Amino acid sequence: MASVPVSHLVLFVASLVIAAGVVGTVTTGVDRVSSAVNDGSLDATEQLRTDVTVISDPNAGVYDSDAGEDGNVTLLIKNTGTQRLAPDGSGIDLVFDGVFVRPDATTGEVVSADGTTVWSRGDVLELTIDLDEIDEIGPLGDGEESTDHRVHLTVNGDEELFQFRAEGS
Repeated sequence: MASVPVSHLVLFVASLVIAAGVVGTVTTGVDRVSSAVNDGSLDATEQLRTDVTVISDPNAGVYDSDAGEDGNVTLLIKNTGTQRLAPDGSGIDLVFDGVFVRPDATTGEVVSADGTTVWSRGDVLELTIDLDEIDEIGPLGDGEESTDHRVHLTVNGDEELFQFRAEGS
């Protein structure tokens, strides 16, 4: 009869070891899920706090055909969100007429009244797209005819579309 309590004791100890292993594995999994949820909420917060608006007048001639060989396009973009953004426009993803614009093809400068170097809420960024740096796009305007163009920009998930017409020569 002494062998029965010993076998129960062995089974009890084995079940405790297995339970400890399961708890360790589940705890690690819960920590990973918790960390992923926390990171996701920080990203969502950043996206919700980011809002920009293109305030350039599409009829005011955003295209300068005299700048360089192909010209350039200058946009005024206002930070209307609460998230501070890079003052040189490096956080902006641009697609010009369906062509991705590399960051080295743009220059940005905050043109605020108070001379700040941070692109905060209410500040305006002057973003210039150098068309000479984009191989797939040449001079805008087709001889005597005007041509329509689209600039799609994305900042931290916030998307804006700007459409303008380049006048022919």
